[in-house]
Amino acid sequence: MSFDDLDQHAMEQLVFGTGELSPILRGHLFIERVLETLISQNMPKPHALFGRRRLGFQLKVDLARALGLLSEEYVSAFKALNNIRNDYAHRASYKVSFDQLTGLKFDWEPIQEEAYAAACTKGVEEAAQIAMIFLCWKAIHLIKKPEP
Repeated sequence: MSFDDLDQHAMEQLVFGTGELSPILRGHLFIERVLETLISQNMPKPHALFGRRRLGFQLKVDLARALGLLSEEYVSAFKALNNIRNDYAHRASYKVSFDQLTGLKFDWEPIQEEAYAAACTKGVEEAAQIAMIFLCWKAIHLIKKPEP
């Protein structure tokens, strides 16, 4: 790409474009923090693991699974999200599909299914936003509230 092409791309994608990428990246970051908190709550010395090291998302999912903190439904959804995030990171023209977003869904209530179906009629951007809201909502419920 030329300088002008890259400049145009940056303006379209980074400044003006929000699309489905923003909720996916923000959701990925949020869920990564949930995983870190969940793992930390269940280790006697979590700073030994998280102190200076940078553990990848996939390893955090696998560690939480190995500790018995995630059901297979969470593991599957979190790995599907990580695959989508990686596709965006490594393919400039990547666009998530409705089929891939379906991998983020599990144990939804009927009202959530209705909201997602309505979002799908508006496009993949709306569907991604709703799917990420619901996945983040499920993720936050993994964390135990501190006792008063």
